[in-house]
Amino acid sequence: MFADYASDPTLYEECLTLLDSCFPGIKTIADKGRTHNAYWDKASIPFIVRQNQQLIAHLGILPFHFIIQGKHYKAAALHGICTKVEFRRKGYFRQLMNEAMQYTSEHYDFSFLFTDQPYLYEPFGFKVVAEYDFIYDFSFKKDQNLTLRKLDLDNPNDLEIMQSLYLKRQPISNCFGIINEVTVATLNAMHDPVFYIEALNALIIYQIKHEVLYVKDIVCEKSLELNIVLSAISQKFSKVVLQFSPDSFLSPPFKAIKATPECCIMISKDFEMKCPTFRYIESQRC
Repeated sequence: MFADYASDPTLYEECLTLLDSCFPGIKTIADKGRTHNAYWDKASIPFIVRQNQQLIAHLGILPFHFIIQGKHYKAAALHGICTKVEFRRKGYFRQLMNEAMQYTSEHYDFSFLFTDQPYLYEPFGFKVVAEYDFIYDFSFKKDQNLTLRKLDLDNPNDLEIMQSLYLKRQPISNCFGIINEVTVATLNAMHDPVFYIEALNALIIYQIKHEVLYVKDIVCEKSLELNIVLSAISQKFSKVVLQFSPDSFLSPPFKAIKATPECCIMISKDFEMKCPTFRYIESQRC
């Protein structure tokens, strides 16, 4: 059934305790998020099942606003879907999914979720959508005039820099971009370092493995040249992989390769993802 964190002061603890039993560590992240202005209970809409006053199943909905091929859409991300172990295979998952799908069909343009078990969600009208990474030819050259530093989210000033930029960000892509989302970005930043380029007033989230630079997100208020952003990175790399749709930075055709994220994205079948080389932004997966 639909529930409301605001009207039930004990519901947050109940939900996160259940979630933590199914996804160990998630309560620690959510609790720490509250100290960083990222409130799970303000962002997520819970659907729950109780039996004898005991919370036994949960499904959350996170509202997102997207730019897709230049148009605005409101979407619902289904997340935190779980049932207490001893109550599984009794129909509670189906009950919550049916209730949530009815709700999202009335309030959102489409719904989506991330999973490594897509077969569970196909009966509810979800389809897997292929994602792509993009190879970018870039000759490594450090710009000595640009400095980059890792943000410390325990520092109020750094936290303000990051959250302000996420709120004001220019969509990273006209093909597929996210608007005004802070909570998920903050929770992910607790385990995925965020770097700040002060001279550009921009964030970059990246990882280097075996001299391959994986760029997960670039957050800025105005258009920037990709070469300038990358030249702020001091570590050496010989290859660049962009993990977002790069149309705001590069001219087509792009060198697209099939992405293999840990969890695939599934989108409700009644919505057509019109971006041919689609990539959900790594820093805001949920």
